[in-house]
Parts: sequence; C-alpha cells; structure tokens
Amino acid sequence: MNKSDPNSIAFAVITYYPKWYRGKLRSIKHTDKVRGDLALEFFRRSKKLGCQVVVADGKSVKTFRNELSQIDGIRIIKRKSLKRSIARRQAIKIAANLPNVKVIVSSEAEKTSLIDSIDKIAKPVLENRADIVIPKRNSTLFKETYPSYMYESEIEGNKLYSEILRTDNLLKGSEDFDMFFGPRVFANKKPVVRLFTRKYHLKISKKVYLNSHFDSEDYSATQYFSIIIALKKKLKVKSVEIDFYYPTSQKENEEKGERSLFEEKRKYQRMIILTDLLYFLNFLKSG
Repeated sequence: MNKSDPNSIAFAVITYYPKWYRGKLRSIKHTDKVRGDLALEFFRRSKKLGCQVVVADGKSVKTFRNELSQIDGIRIIKRKSLKRSIARRQAIKIAANLPNVKVIVSSEAEKTSLIDSIDKIAKPVLENRADIVIPKRNSTLFKETYPSYMYESEIEGNKLYSEILRTDNLLKGSEDFDMFFGPRVFANKKPVVRLFTRKYHLKISKKVYLNSHFDSEDYSATQYFSIIIALKKKLKVKSVEIDFYYPTSQKENEEKGERSLFEEKRKYQRMIILTDLLYFLNFLKSG
C-alpha cells in the first residue's frame, strides 16, 4: 500500500508558552521550556515530512514566536482566546481552506511521536473508511512512558466515558475509545469540519446554565462534543491503535518538577470532561 501524500494532511495546533526561553533547559520545573521545545520539534518534523501546519499562538513569549517563524511554511495566526476550543476552531477553519488538504489533524503541539504514525491515522480517512479517527495509545507504551497518576486517571476516564456513551446507545461493541488522548483526525469535508468548528450553547432548562467552573469552551466543545454528534449522526468514527510514547522530558517535568500541580490538573480535567459529557447528553435529549 502506497504512503499517503503528506501535503494532503494539515495539522491544526494551538500554542501558549509565555515563559519559554532559548538555550538549554535550566530546570526540569520549567514547564513552558520543556513543552515549547517539544512543540518546535513537532513543527520541524511535520514540515520536514511535508505536512501543512497551522498554529494559533496565544501570546507566547516573543523569543518563542521568533523561533517558530523561522520554520518555513508554517501558517501562524494570532490566537483569539486562551480557551482551547475557541483557539482550535480558529486553526481548524484555516487548515480546512488550505489547498490540497484532505485530512485535518487537531493535536497538542507536544505530541512529537504522533508524527511517526501519521500515515496510519490518516489512511482510513483518505481511503474513505472513516470520517473521524480517534488514535488509541498502545497499552504497553501508554503504561511505560506516562506518569503513573496520569495513566491511571486516563484509563479510568476512558472507561467511564465509553460506558456512558454505551448507556446512551452511541457506542457499540466492547472497545473503549481513547477519548482522553487529545488528537482528533478527520476528513476535510464540510459536514465533518462543521462538527469541530460549531459553537455549543448548553442550556439544560429555561434558567439553568452550566456553572462557570465547567466551561465547555476550555476542553470539550471541539474535542469531545464533535465526537458525540458524529456518533449520533452515525458517521464513521474509528479507533486506530498507534505506538505513541510520552516524551521523556515531559514525563520528568510532570513527575519530578511539578508533580503536585499536574496531579491536581489531571483530576480536574477528568472531572470537567466527564461532567461536560453528562451535561451535553442531557442537552441533546432536551433539545
């Protein structure tokens, strides 16, 4: 089987590294430096492969933006909001209008090893076997390369998320989607792209709105609600396993540098994402 044309694949990525700096890492606690370096590696490798890249940057330090601008062929746009979903919609809309693009990959910029599997996750879309692909981490690499607290949290999160989808008859079969793994791969077709660029105004009843702590524009609107609607519309949503490994520097940063911060962050993310799911399913039923 021939390899996919990399130019037909566009990455839609958001960045925000206000404390990044040039040179060597001075402390494993410097999260923006660790992640910013990984992001630059991601972009360089993507362009070397021949993929198209759109970056919505949210006021990263000038030195990072300058470094980013040195990578030929990257489309850099100013991020409208620090809320993730708003910024992702920006990047996706630009990517969808680039010439020759047939597949859009929405991903975090630090996921460098995703690039090794780009052909595997894009092929089902290019061959019209899938409208959307949710990459699934190889279980052995997932357990070996991630911080243990993150592995345990996301395994449990995936299980709960998939069980709730099955309860609502949106997910068939026994395989869980790796929903807590960020990348989403989808066809550059208007009905599909619209799922990832649509705004959702969740109203549970006439006078009851989501609490401000549960802002779907932060996590769920693009990455999660789009999948739920796709399943509801019976689009072809496929799980594709890949040999993804967590970057060593990022693992060290989250285990040794800022462990307590990231442990709380992972707990918060899981709670928010699962709560958003329940609100959204209720919203769909009430609509």
